[in-house]
Amino acid sequence: MNALDDAPESISRLIFLGIVFYFVLLAYAQLTAEPLAMFAAEFIFGVIAVSVGTVLYLAGRDRGLSAVLGAAVCLVAGGTLQFGFLFTRAPALDQASSVVVFVGIGLYIYTVWDTE
Repeated sequence: MNALDDAPESISRLIFLGIVFYFVLLAYAQLTAEPLAMFAAEFIFGVIAVSVGTVLYLAGRDRGLSAVLGAAVCLVAGGTLQFGFLFTRAPALDQASSVVVFVGIGLYIYTVWDTE
C-alpha cells in the first residue's frame, strides 16, 4: 500500500480535482495568453505540491527516513519555492520549484514501485 492510499478519500479526491483544475487552467492560460489565468495556475501548482507533500508526510512520518519522507520534503519545498516565485517573479525560483517538485514526484514513484 502506498502513502496516498492512507489518506482519507475526500482528501485524495480534492487533490485529484486540484490537479485536473491545474491542467485545465494551464491550458486555458496558454491558449489565451491570459496573465491572471497563468498566475492562478502557478498558485494552484504550489498548493497542490504543498498539499501532496503534507499528505505524504502525515502518512509516512512513522517510517523514519525514507523515500516517502524525501518526497514529502521535496514537494513542500517545491510548493514553497513556487510561492516565492509568485511574489518575486525571480525565474530562478520558478526553475528551482519545478526541479524540486519533479524530484519529489520521482521519489514518490520510486516508493510506489519499491513497495510492489
